[in-house]
Amino acid sequence: MAIKCRKCNKTIGRAEDYISCRKECAANYHLPCVNLTKSAVTSLKDTGSILTWGCGFCSPLSLNNSADPLLDSGALQKLPDFLKEVFAEFSRTVNENFKKLNEQVAGLKHENSLLREEISRVLQQHLDCNLQISKNNNNNPAISYAATLKNTSAVVIKPKNTTQTTMQTKSDIVTSFNLENTDKLGIAKVKSIKNGGVLLQCHDPGEFKRLVQNNKLEEKYDIHDVKTPLPRIRISGISDGINEEMIVPLLLKQNKHIFSVSSQCVKLLPVKNHPKIFQVILQVDVTSYRNALSLGHCLIGLDGCNIYDAVDVIRCYRCNGYNHSVKTCKKSISCPRCSEAHVLQDCKATSEQLKCVNCTSIKSKDNLSTEETSHACWDYAHCVFYKNLIKKVKSDLFGISDL
Repeated sequence: MAIKCRKCNKTIGRAEDYISCRKECAANYHLPCVNLTKSAVTSLKDTGSILTWGCGFCSPLSLNNSADPLLDSGALQKLPDFLKEVFAEFSRTVNENFKKLNEQVAGLKHENSLLREEISRVLQQHLDCNLQISKNNNNNPAISYAATLKNTSAVVIKPKNTTQTTMQTKSDIVTSFNLENTDKLGIAKVKSIKNGGVLLQCHDPGEFKRLVQNNKLEEKYDIHDVKTPLPRIRISGISDGINEEMIVPLLLKQNKHIFSVSSQCVKLLPVKNHPKIFQVILQVDVTSYRNALSLGHCLIGLDGCNIYDAVDVIRCYRCNGYNHSVKTCKKSISCPRCSEAHVLQDCKATSEQLKCVNCTSIKSKDNLSTEETSHACWDYAHCVFYKNLIKKVKSDLFGISDL
C-alpha cells in the first residue's frame, strides 16, 4: 500500500526520505513539506527526540501559528472555492475565539489574585478590630507583679553533700555574696527545696551565674538554671502547604498584636480524620496566651484558624492520678471508667455505672453530687477534679487565674 504525505497528498516514493508524526494524527510527511533536512532528522534520531516529534498540524496549539495547516492541507485543494472560503472563515473564527479565551483566563487569574489579597486584608482588619474591642472592654487586665515573677527564670543551688541542711546552704550564700546589693543579683524570690537545696528566682540568671563563678561556691554546690515553663495553645485549620518553619514568622507578621517574638512552635500534626488540614501546638508568653484565647482565632497565610487552650497535665494510665506516669506510679490499678480495681480492657460497666476516681476522692470536700462524679476519667469537660487542677497549674506556673 502506497504511503502518502498528508501535506501535499502525494505518494512518498521508496527512495524518498520522510518522517512520521508521533502525536495525534500519526501521519507521514515529506521532509521538505515540514521544513526538515536530512541532517535535522539525523539530529532528532541521535537525541531520541524523533520518538516525540509532532507535525504541529494536529495540535490545538497550531491555531496560534501564522500559517493555517488546515488550509494548507492538500485534501482541501480539491474542494470547490466556496467550501475553501467556508473553511477559511471557520479557521479564523477558531483562532479568534482561542485568543479571546486566553485573554479571559489571564483576566480571571488577575482577579483571583486581587481577591485573595482583599480577603487577607479584611481578615487582618477583623482581627485588629476584635483586639481593639477586647482592650476597650478591659477583657485583658494588666498582669500583676506576682504574675511577672512567674515569668522570671530561676537558679537551683544544691549541696553536693545531701545531708546538709537548707539553713547551711543559705548561710553559705550570704557569706559568698553581698546581699545588700540585691539589684545586681536580681533575686526576686527564695524557696527551700529537698536535700538542703535552695531555688532563687531572679530576673537575670546569667548575671547571677557569672557572679557565682567568681567565688568558691561551685566547689560545694551544684548550680544550674531552671526555666519557668510557658503556657501552650493549639491552632487548628492550617493548609497543607505551610510547614513548621513558616508558622511563627507568619503569626508574627499577620498577627503582631497577638503574638510576641518569644512564641515557639512545639509540634505540627494533622487534624484527626482530615489528613490535609493541620494543627500546631505553640508555646507562648502569658500576654500572648491571654490575647490568643480572648480572640479565639488568628490568620496564618490565607487560613482563618481557630485557637484553643493547650495547657494540660500528665495523667497516669495505671491509677488515673495526675502529675506522674505509669513508670513512676506506686499506687494500685484503677479503672478509668468505673474506678474498680481492674484494667480498662476488663471493664464491663454500662454508661449508667461510670464513676471518676478523681472526682470521687474530692466528693465530700467539694460537696459534689453523684451526678457530678458519674463520668469517665478522660471526660475532661465534666471532670471537676481536672478543671480545678488546670486552674491551679495556670495559677502556680503562669500567674493566670481569670481564664
